Amino acid sequence: MTVAEREGGSSDEPWELPRGWCWTTIETVAPVNPSTTFEELPADSELSFVPMAAVSEETGAINLSARRPVAAVAKGYMRFQQGDVLFAKITPCMENGKVAPVPELAERFAAGSTEFHVLRPVAVAQRFLWYWLVSRRFRHEAQRNMSGSAGQLRVPAGFLRESSIPLAPLPEQRRIVERIDTLFAEIAEGEAALEEARRGLETFRRSLLKAAVTGELTRDWRETNKPTETGHDLLARIRAEREANTSKGRGKRAQVNEPLDTSELPDLPKGWAWARIGDLFDVSTGSTPSRSDPTLWNGGISWVSSGEVAFCRIRHTKETISRAGLGNASTRLHPPGTVLLAMIGEGKTRGQCAILDVPAANNQNCAAIRVSATPIPPEYIYCVLEQQYTASRKASQGGNQPALNAGKVSNIRIPLPPLDEIGAILHVTSELQTAFDDALTELDKSSLDAARLRQAILKSAFEGTLALQDPHDEPASVLLAKIIAP
Repeated sequence: MTVAEREGGSSDEPWELPRGWCWTTIETVAPVNPSTTFEELPADSELSFVPMAAVSEETGAINLSARRPVAAVAKGYMRFQQGDVLFAKITPCMENGKVAPVPELAERFAAGSTEFHVLRPVAVAQRFLWYWLVSRRFRHEAQRNMSGSAGQLRVPAGFLRESSIPLAPLPEQRRIVERIDTLFAEIAEGEAALEEARRGLETFRRSLLKAAVTGELTRDWRETNKPTETGHDLLARIRAEREANTSKGRGKRAQVNEPLDTSELPDLPKGWAWARIGDLFDVSTGSTPSRSDPTLWNGGISWVSSGEVAFCRIRHTKETISRAGLGNASTRLHPPGTVLLAMIGEGKTRGQCAILDVPAANNQNCAAIRVSATPIPPEYIYCVLEQQYTASRKASQGGNQPALNAGKVSNIRIPLPPLDEIGAILHVTSELQTAFDDALTELDKSSLDAARLRQAILKSAFEGTLALQDPHDEPASVLLAKIIAP
């Protein structure tokens, strides 16, 4: 093994290369941002247009479906052609691996975001160059050399031009690319299997939740256990206690009083009852102290935003408020065991729930359900709300669900088993949830291992140990000499 010197440079390079390889600069083998003109194209014709979102992370895939007239992209955009390599220069796109080889194009040319650098291979195989640029080793170095203001950091073109690349003989480059493609395809097959397993786990979890709240999960338990009170008895007992507390001034008046119509609700197991959240628990919304008054913030009281209500247990919060921020209403500070429900939010936020493990206040976009004031375990209400979330999202795909409010939350209908059976439900679901979490952890580990394996393959490729070497290949230095020669 020898260390091949860069043309006109020193031998102090990152690692030793095989015989026939050499270090050179990227600009030498692939000019950065070369001039590209559309003059030969009719002005009324259309080209593919590539915004940043059209380039996938780390896969090299480009969505070329967007089209724009030549006249509309002749100025003010990055122009490139088939065979080039696109390199996202702005954060976080570069760190995320938005780097892609440009495939064959019907019009040969295309245009795209000005946040791309364009590299045009002249003495390096396109995919060999792409694999080098998309490797995390190179991207980490590019990240260290970014410049600009926070949030607008970019990789300078000068960095790309002066950066080193280990150059193999051209035939070996092709062998290396073929080997990487084959290995990456095998990894992709494994990842597809992992994703299928992940979907299977999610299907299992949805089935588990449905079985839990319909009584199917504890069918056998009911055959051998007689509860001390029915769900109807439990509902009546809780309502009576709430009414008594209200009359003594120690609680809120029940928020839902009208009879519950169950005519359109599914039948429940014997001993179960339908109830509304407001029949069982006090429901309230929170508030956000004024951001302009610093005395209301950074105190000793945990404060939950709706974004933190994400199917979890809340043991700490991103923000805290002061006693003044809480105000005079002590009911705004909820005890552990309160179930929070996100009422507003795009995407996945609305309808997600969480259990408080610490006393906390919350913002106005969350409903606080005081489950801890009753004998019902908060984990059961959490389970019911999670099941309703997955069911309602599946039923409402493609539509817009209206935002919730305290009244709508109070009117949410839930199945109420006897307390003894709730305990049995939670025992079984806890055990199965542990198995689910363990399986998910293994899938996550396997996915991480696949990502690490890709990087190990790239490391081996550019150190010259991945593909066979042929002593009859023309050395890379000879190829470079032909390019550099006047």
